[in-house]
Amino acid sequence: MVTPEFNNGLPSCLIGNRAREVNIGVKALQLTGNSIMPYLLFLGTPMADKFPTHAEQYNQNINSMSHMSACLARKSISGLSQHISICLLICVQALDLRANLIDEEGGYDARPLVSSKTRPVYEAIRSIINVPISKERSYIWDDGEHALDEQIACVNAALITDENGLLFKALKPTIDWLRSERYSH
Repeated sequence: MVTPEFNNGLPSCLIGNRAREVNIGVKALQLTGNSIMPYLLFLGTPMADKFPTHAEQYNQNINSMSHMSACLARKSISGLSQHISICLLICVQALDLRANLIDEEGGYDARPLVSSKTRPVYEAIRSIINVPISKERSYIWDDGEHALDEQIACVNAALITDENGLLFKALKPTIDWLRSERYSH
């Protein structure tokens, strides 16, 4: 979505205010997300075949790795949830910009253009990060107007810990549909 060669007409780095000479759009989010993926690959590397430790007369190699594997799994979940948060924020920006390309009179409000399952997620993210949907401008308009690290943390916390939160409730119909008998066949 960030690269013009693949995003079907959206601006490079999903820049909102293209009249400004220096504006990086979601480049910081993209770089952060891209740096998380190798970390997740590293954390997912099996330990037992690379770092064997022999315990109890050489027959407990796997058990001796279970504690560290659990620690790495916890870090993986944390990193993955940060990555998902970043992806959701980038998607919000892309939806805003696409809405403006499709319907200039509708401005940057993507709600009329997205599916009934996507709309609540879009609205929930905007509510969680406390950036109202606007017809006049996209989520990220100018550099430095948002504390993106705080917004990532807000979406991240809502994604993982709050089953009664807006994002969980917005995603639940889609999750239920994906788990449904109809979809699983």
